[in-house]
Amino acid sequence: MNETSEPDWYAKSITWKSEEEKEYYRKLREQINWNNPKEVYTQVKKAYNNHDTYREQNSLNLIASENIMSPLAQNYLGSNLGFRVCDGPVGKKVFGSGVQYLEEIEAICVEASRKLFDARYVEHRLLSGTMGCAAIHFAFSDRNSTIMTQSSDAGGVVCNRPEGPPKYTGAKVIDIPWDTETMNVDLEEFKKLYDETKPELIILGAMITLFPYPVKEISEIAQNSIIAYDGAHVGGLIAGKRFQDPLKDGADLLLVNTHKQMGGPPGSLILSNEEKIAHAISETTFPFLVATPYCNKFASLAVTLAELLEHSKDYADQIVKNAKTLGSELDKNGINVLCKNQNYTESHQLMLDIRDIGSGYEVEQRLAESHIICNKMPLPGDPWDERSGIRIGTNEVTRRGMKEKEMKIIAEIITEVLMERTQVEKAAETVSDFMTDFQDVHYTLE
Repeated sequence: MNETSEPDWYAKSITWKSEEEKEYYRKLREQINWNNPKEVYTQVKKAYNNHDTYREQNSLNLIASENIMSPLAQNYLGSNLGFRVCDGPVGKKVFGSGVQYLEEIEAICVEASRKLFDARYVEHRLLSGTMGCAAIHFAFSDRNSTIMTQSSDAGGVVCNRPEGPPKYTGAKVIDIPWDTETMNVDLEEFKKLYDETKPELIILGAMITLFPYPVKEISEIAQNSIIAYDGAHVGGLIAGKRFQDPLKDGADLLLVNTHKQMGGPPGSLILSNEEKIAHAISETTFPFLVATPYCNKFASLAVTLAELLEHSKDYADQIVKNAKTLGSELDKNGINVLCKNQNYTESHQLMLDIRDIGSGYEVEQRLAESHIICNKMPLPGDPWDERSGIRIGTNEVTRRGMKEKEMKIIAEIITEVLMERTQVEKAAETVSDFMTDFQDVHYTLE
């Protein structure tokens, strides 16, 4: 049986009250006069402004799990709607006094989600992707269950691994067989393992998602299991009909994060066309995971969904074009980009094998000092404490208005830094100058 062996690297890297954490707080306590509240505020303001200058104005954000919100959506997220209580389902609120307009906003959010993803049911109250995964695990597994998820070294996410919700449901987790060449499910081995283990729940999706999953083939094999598609990282591409349609392909439910590729407020949606599935998710969400939802998030998300109803196809198409161009240019420059024979990617993500350049920790830091922000990631076969890959994503640069021309420039800057042909200080200046033309948000209603 293909049970999990290596611990999840993300979970394993976190130690309760580590020496590094203690030292950080010790220094902070010495830097601020905590008896002077104004000094506390001044330090917060300073850190905020420093971040805004470094990350938001003068850096290339290539983190695949991030994006930038439109000013219109961001305005509603910061509104006083977040302080109002609006518990319970639309049409039957627990506290019904004075909530009629909040209820209308929430209902618009639900209907826009249904239309965008062509789904009958949506759970919209979940506050994060991890909470969405927890809802799936608690609704469809228990201590007697076996579930299949993607292994950590193949990009699997901790909230679907033994260190996440299964630690509390008691479910046994086994790895989905993975083809390291195609970066996708090994269907032949999957069928063998499925016939042997008969898992109650199968979750497709990971932090590294380069290509559509063979959902149709898996649904034909696993007819007696619930198939959940964790599309946290590819919600915008699914909405734009550019990746795949998991629900039509045979998945029982689809989870998407509303902030990563969709460019909205933090949270997640769980969509389904089956009433029994949707009912189980709803009962797990309210009031177990969420009692009082955040109405400011609903308003902000409704704006984001309207933007996607208008622009999702064009936005999704450009995201993928940019990723493919960036992959091709990096490859031409001598950088090892995975899956060259598959044109690198069909999503927003690229995976770089940087073993000949340095460790993931070193390369990630070198790029950050150059104002290029991305993530170190495991490659298949990496032990939990090693990162041999760098993950790059094109969500935000696309929303800032960049196209293929800019991807060629970005590839050249990255290459110069990785090959150490330029000093990081010089590269940081180049990036800052480059970013001056890309401060606006595109694909909006304004």
